[in-house]
Formats: sequence, structure tokens, C-alpha cells
Amino acid sequence: MLIVNERWERLLEGEVRGQLEACLPEILKSRRWFAGKARAIQSVRIVESVTIPCPSGAVALLFILVEYLDGAPETYEWPVAAAFGEQAAKLQKDVPGAIVTALMVRTKDREEPGVLYDALWNAEFSRTLLSAMGEGSRFRGKTGTLIASSTEAYGKLIDGRAAALEPAVMNAEQSNTSVVYGDRLIMKVYRRVENGVNPDLEIGRILTAIGFAHSPPVAGSIEYSRSSGETVTVAILQGFVHNRGDAWKYTLEAFEQYLMRRRAQPIGQEEESVPNEPLLETAQKEIPASVRELIGPYLTSASRIGRRTAELHVALATVRDNPDFTPEPFSLEYRQSRYESMCRLASQTCSLLKGQLKDLPPDTAQEAWWVVSDEPQILHRFKDFLDLETGALRIRCHGDYHLGQVLYTGEDFVISDFEGEPARPIRERRMKHSPLMDVAGMLRSFHYAPYVALSRQRSNMLPEGGAERLEAWIRFWSGWVSVVFMNAYLEIAGRASFLPGSPAEFQVLFDAYLLEKAVYEIRYELNNRPAWVKIPIRAVLDLLETTTLQSIERVRHP
Repeated sequence: MLIVNERWERLLEGEVRGQLEACLPEILKSRRWFAGKARAIQSVRIVESVTIPCPSGAVALLFILVEYLDGAPETYEWPVAAAFGEQAAKLQKDVPGAIVTALMVRTKDREEPGVLYDALWNAEFSRTLLSAMGEGSRFRGKTGTLIASSTEAYGKLIDGRAAALEPAVMNAEQSNTSVVYGDRLIMKVYRRVENGVNPDLEIGRILTAIGFAHSPPVAGSIEYSRSSGETVTVAILQGFVHNRGDAWKYTLEAFEQYLMRRRAQPIGQEEESVPNEPLLETAQKEIPASVRELIGPYLTSASRIGRRTAELHVALATVRDNPDFTPEPFSLEYRQSRYESMCRLASQTCSLLKGQLKDLPPDTAQEAWWVVSDEPQILHRFKDFLDLETGALRIRCHGDYHLGQVLYTGEDFVISDFEGEPARPIRERRMKHSPLMDVAGMLRSFHYAPYVALSRQRSNMLPEGGAERLEAWIRFWSGWVSVVFMNAYLEIAGRASFLPGSPAEFQVLFDAYLLEKAVYEIRYELNNRPAWVKIPIRAVLDLLETTTLQSIERVRHP
């Protein structure tokens, strides 16, 4: 328990502040949004505190610098307030995860026990932030100013009903925390912050301004402007999308339905084949009726996701009056930078994989060793990317595109979360790339979904014919779903300036991005979900085999 005199805000002053900072490492590690749980913390300091007046009492928006024994420091923002009496008891009972620490405020007359807690669980504070964006309010700190602002969409979405929009914190807390206002708005509060405009806000503003209909409109934002001129994105306010969950959940359910149809088929009646030509070629052809019958309505959904993806890229490519969005050429400098990043990723991943071979199941360890042995082949594929001279343009993309970033409305799909990969610095997330990077991310998601759907089933019983037959079903589903997605994508974006002009150029770019994504997944799974690492390991082996065969064909038939 922390003890302060007269008022709780003195927690942020002098010796008591040091006591609070000493408690923060363990407190932070208990938060789901804290990314440094596995790292050794050297120090934690409160480097800025911005007071935000609120009807229920002041809130202090803290900026907390976390320094580690190894690697770069991180900055987190955390709005905190104090509660006493019945309010404190209610918080401890209803949302114990919101409590930061116990405290005691001493005055001349008495001692009042209470708690320091996360102010996002204070409805009055959430209303204050909503009003602040509409009014363009500013709150000064010691080294900068918190600036709230709105777009034209704010008034349309509020529609004069601000007082009736009851705020509530969403349960699905991950790297950020979201507050919904009735059924109209959602505010995403970023926990780990960096200098620079968050791409989620930057891209969202652009798409809102040009009227792109398939992403949530941005209604407002809260940014912290340092006296040095640097800007930090604190929160974004968007229109709430009524949905039935994300496309990932919907896809898992669709695959389970496909599996039921497959299991009803007797052995010997399976003449359907997996697409065995390059995806670009297969995507130009008609989908067999037998494929449509087996996979069912999800093919229509995959096609629609492909169309929405292409429409997103076309919309982003039309922005010409903003240098941060104006399309740029595939320069040698860019290719060199990306090539070095790809090679570094491959080398680090293969080294990590080699060091964990003994901890993997025997069959997975064998395939993992093949990946390690194929490192030169992986680097060779990335060298093709470096050597590619193409007239295709680079544009701003989603940057972390997969089924979990797409909301399913029941009839259509809405693309969300433009932050990019949270582990990468903002300057990298704001880079322009070929949109085939997004396409590759979605295709990898289609590949993952069947394996995850199978892992969720209560019965792991293999179908008649064994694991080999089941694997053929998976390849059939993910292969044809990818074909349909690509067919729809190319129908919209096929002649866009951001796509290569020849199939050979297209294939080199596409192969490189697919392989890079799968290699990244190996490293991610080793660090987070080792039981799943066999999924990207097999993908890397398949991609190397496929691209090798395609290279041979290009030599034979240039």
C-alpha cells in the first residue's frame, strides 16, 4: 500500500512517486497489454503526467518509460484515477484487473483507504474523452500537450446523442484497450506508444476522407504533442461496425462445415484435385462445379474478401496530394533494404529453429531440420526479390493483413486495424510496399485456418483413409479458397499501377512475400505457440519446392 498526504495526486510527486515506480514492474507484467513480460526490466520511470479534469475527479494520464537490460526501451500510457469507499469496493469486486495498487490518503482528521485504478473503467472519464474530441480540447503536461480533435464523421456518428451513448470497456483486451459508446462509436486506446503518427489513425483518416466504405470511419483522435514537435498517437475514435465477429472465426466455422461434407464422402468418390499450377495461372480459370459444391458458400465469401482487399489497395493508391501516401517506384534502395531485412529474418529464424530441434516432436523436428538445411535456398529466393527490376509502384498497405483483421457483418466484410505489425517500429510500419505483401498475409491465413479448426474439434478421430486423406482435404480447401480470393482480387486490381506488368515479375514478388511471411510465422510460433510451429514449417517446405519447380520451368520455357 502506498501512503500519501492530503490528496492522491501526490503519488506522482517526490519520494512517493519513487515508491510507485518501484511497484510498476510487477504491476505491468500482470497486464495483458504489456509486451515486455519476457524481458528483464532494468527500470521503470514516469516521464510525463497530464491531468485531465473529469466530473468524478481528476485523471492523470501517465507516460511510463520501461528500460530493459537488453534491447530498446518502450513507452506505455496509462490513465489512472483514485477511488475510495463504495466506489473502491465496487471496483475491487467487479473489475479487480483494473486496480493498479492500494493506497491510503492521510489528512489531519483521518485516514482514507482506497485504490489507484485504470481510469478507462470510469464511465465519466470515457465521456470526458468523447466530449474533448468533439470540442477540440487541449490538456497541458510538463513536456507536451494532449490534443483532442475530430473529423467530419464525428457529428454524423454522434447524431446529437452523446449523452445517451453509455461507455463500456470491451472484454477482448489485447495490446490495446477499447471502449464502446452505445452502438455508435468505439475508442481504441493504445497502450504501447511511439513517436510518430500511428498508421491506424493515419490510414483511417485518409480512407474516411476519400469515403472508402469498407473500413470503420475515423471520428476523432487524441494525440500527445511533445515540445520538441514529435507526435504520439494516444487514442482513435471510430464508427462502431455491427458484426458477427471477425472473418477468422467465420472461416473456422465454414471449414468445419466443409469437413462434415467431406467426411460424408465414401473413399473412391474423390476425384477433385488440389490446384497444382501457379496461383496466378489458376486464378484466371473457371472454378470447377465440384469445387463449389464441396466448399460451399464460403467461396463467395472468399471472393468478396478478395474484392474488398483490392478496393482497399486501389483506394490507397489514388492518394496523390500527400507525400506519405503518394505511390513510389520499386527502387534499388528499397529492394536492398527489404532484402537485408528478409535475410536477417531467415538467418535468425533458422538459428532459433536449430537450437530448439531437440524440444520438437520427432516428425516436426525432421521437417524443421530440412528448413534449417534449406536456409541457402530461402536466401536465394529473397535474392530474386533483390534482383527484380519492375515498374510496379509501392503504396501504403494494411501491413498486418489476415482474417482476424476483417470483420464479418453477416453480409459483407469490413477491413480494420491498420496499425501494422505491433512488434515493428512505427517508421517501418509507415513504409510503402507492394500490396502483394497484404495478399500474401491473407493467403497464409487461409492456410492456417483448417489446422486451427481441426485443433478445436473435440474428436481428433482421423477419417477413413488416415492422416494423408485429411491433409489432402486441407490442401484442397485452402488451395481453392486462395484461388477464388486471388481471382476476385485481380478482377479489381489486375491492371493497377502497383502490380507487376508480367506474370514472371508477379511471381517473384509474390513468392518472396509468401516465403517471408511463413518464415516469420516459424519464429512467432517458436516464441509463443510451439505446438503450432509445424504449420509454417510445412508451408516453407512447400513454398521452396513449388518455387524451385517454377524456376526450372522458367529456365526451360522462358
